[in-house]
Amino acid sequence: MKVVTRITLVDDDGQKFFGEGPARLLHALERSGSLRAAAASMDMAYTKALKILKNAEDALGFPLTVRATGGRGGGGSRLTAAGKEWLIRYESYRDACTLASRRLYSEFFPDRPVGRLGCVIMASGLGKRFGSNKLMADFKGKPLIQWTLDVTEKIFLRRVVVTRHQEVEALCRKQGIPVIFHDLPWRSDTIRLGLQALSPSLDQDLYHELDGCMFCPGDQPLLRPDTIAALALSAASEKDLIWRTAWEDTVGSPVLFPKWAFPELLTLPKDKGGSFILTKYPEQVRKIPVRDPYELMDIDSPEDLKFLSEL
Repeated sequence: MKVVTRITLVDDDGQKFFGEGPARLLHALERSGSLRAAAASMDMAYTKALKILKNAEDALGFPLTVRATGGRGGGGSRLTAAGKEWLIRYESYRDACTLASRRLYSEFFPDRPVGRLGCVIMASGLGKRFGSNKLMADFKGKPLIQWTLDVTEKIFLRRVVVTRHQEVEALCRKQGIPVIFHDLPWRSDTIRLGLQALSPSLDQDLYHELDGCMFCPGDQPLLRPDTIAALALSAASEKDLIWRTAWEDTVGSPVLFPKWAFPELLTLPKDKGGSFILTKYPEQVRKIPVRDPYELMDIDSPEDLKFLSEL
């Protein structure tokens, strides 16, 4: 299941005048410098492209493009300053509406998994700075990791916890949550074991079973379910992109990788994590903004636990 949000603007008479089609036409015109070439690239008749622009300009009351015919350079078209500003405003509004729709999914459809996605909960840290197993530390009446277990529930087709802590293993098994217990040292081990565990059996092909997988830390207790749902719905709708959380210019976890990244995630250098893939393919990364910066904060020390508990 996925959510598709389409934003179409209508004039005072209820007639459509702008949406994804006109936006794509303006982008194509900006790239080619020619309305005729832009229309051809979209398999659209030139007369139809002219009509689309005229309808939009009539409704908006200002020109989106300026056109020149003939001349030494052969003529062409380009966006006006007002046209560029309008395109940015429309797409920003469209993206905000899409994100809001995806966030609301977890409220109205809390029991429906999103697409064919997996989730690996990373719970293998030794908590050296904390001084003990921080994942079992009390946070507002529950073990710290329980907040991650709760916030990722029922959103994913498959979910697994990977841990080096027997107490975490026991907690997960008590709730019927799949868990992998190991004693391997590297973050890459946790990623590999989790991804492999999401395949239902040795006879099943992981790449056919899942379209993507989210890797979620077990020590970010203020993550919101609508943030997780927005990540999952974005990945289900645009399957070739890497989706990650961010607060303004600060990026963080969780991160959801598409299945084309699985082979590299399974063979990461032993001292590397998912950031190795993020750095390698920056053009494929998209951000989901969180509601506040505390969603991205993890707990490394007793001071962190106290600070987040008191918010």
